[in-house]
Parts: sequence; structure tokens; C-alpha cells
Amino acid sequence: MLTRPIPRTGEALPVLGLGTFRAFDTSLTAAPIREALAQVIRQMVLAGGTMIDSSPMYGRSEQVIGDLLDGEKAHDKVFLATKVWTRGKREGVAAMEASLRLLRAPSIALMQVHNLVDTDTHLATLRDWKAEGRIRYIGITHYTPTAFDALKKTIAAYGDIDFCQFPYSVIETAAERDLLAFCADHGVATLINRPFGQDELFARVANRPLPEWAGDIECTSWAQIALKYLIADQRVTNIIPATSKPHHMLDNLKAVTGPLPDAALRARMAFYFANL
Repeated sequence: MLTRPIPRTGEALPVLGLGTFRAFDTSLTAAPIREALAQVIRQMVLAGGTMIDSSPMYGRSEQVIGDLLDGEKAHDKVFLATKVWTRGKREGVAAMEASLRLLRAPSIALMQVHNLVDTDTHLATLRDWKAEGRIRYIGITHYTPTAFDALKKTIAAYGDIDFCQFPYSVIETAAERDLLAFCADHGVATLINRPFGQDELFARVANRPLPEWAGDIECTSWAQIALKYLIADQRVTNIIPATSKPHHMLDNLKAVTGPLPDAALRARMAFYFANL
């Protein structure tokens, strides 16, 4: 799989990962559900993907991931990312300890301050945890473009943020105005959520045939088109579409094969979606 370097360290990170919002907030007592989710992880790992992103905000997702990774014996094959989403130093430490237990991991690759909640407090703790080897990278996140200025201010103020997670898609391109460039200029890796605009993209293109230019980049689905638009942006480090369906994971993985759109085609793609 295509990789991008994490700016702070140069570590190569495969460009397509797995988000778990809603998709992994479930019970594993039913064998078909367990097998489907295990297969999603299995397919990503077999294709060379490593990133799995979660949060305590996502219900049972952390516990489900920990259980499945144990079953697949795959803890050492993935780049685990989760978040702290509470207020107060003591509460933050307790929440992160709980995440480690649920994920069944002695350490986490990336711990992020979720939605910039009590950022100052948690970043101080995360620096300590990073020095102790309990986490490898520190990140901040948000889910809405209205927070982009706050993300930039946090990155500028602290200078040691490794990852910034935010929404970006061919139908939600606000990150292209300056956040992507800002992260690149400050040596911050970008982790992209909502790559389908929280499924709004699929609603817009329902029952439409693929445009003729889809063949130029060997796309056979709208998901592949949306993901290739993002992958072609060199400032994107990793993309985390969430899914609980193996056939969707296989479809997503096809976006990391074949040609990517050049600048001219990306502009054409953006124009197409802006005028749907």
C-alpha cells in the first residue's frame, strides 16, 4: 500500500486506515457480526493498512477492537489510535487507562485530544506519557470546519503536536483553504475523517452513473472516486473511512491501486461534485 511519512519521525504510515465511529459500536455476541468486523480488520491488514482510529465517545468500539485484535492476534500489526474525551487531569488519566484496558494494549501509537476538550490539561499529560513510552504520538482532533482556526492556534501554540485529525472530502473541501498547508508547514501529520462527508456524498450521487472520467483513474465506485481525490493530495497522511461491512472495505482498498488524479482532474472532480 502507498505510504506517507509521519513528518516528526519519518515513519511510513499506509495511507488508508479504518475509522470505527458507529461501525464498531456493537456487541460481538452474534457470530455473523463478529466475523464481519474481524474480516474488515483482516482485509485492511492483508492489504497493508495499519491505522485503526477509535474514541471513548464511540460507545463499545474500543472494547470491540481490543477483542477482535486479540482474536486475530493482530495487535502488533496495527497502528492504534484513540482519544481522550473528558475534562480534568485525573479524569483524563482514568479515561486513557480505561482505553488501554479496553483495547488490550500496553501502549498506544497515537493518543488524541478529542474535539479539543480541555486541551491544555490533556496535552501536559500526553507529553508525560510520550516520554514514558506509553504513547508514541500526540494528536488533536475535530469533526467540523468551524474548528479549523482553533486547531491551527493549538498547533502554533504548542509546537509538538504530531497529528491533526479533521474532516476533508471532495464535497467538504474547507481544509484546502489553509489547514492542510498549515499542517504541512508545521510538520504535522494529517488524519482525515468524514472522507464521504458522513455519507452525504452517497446521497448526492444516488442512482447516478459514474462520470466518464472515472475510468481514467480506474475507479468502479463512488467511494473509490472520493478516496482517490484525497489520496492524490500529498498533504494527506492517512484517511480513516469507517465501515462494518467487508465488501465496503474491499471497495475502499481498491482506491490505493491504479493511477491517481492529477491536478487538472482533481479540479474537474471538485467542480463536478460542487455542481451536483
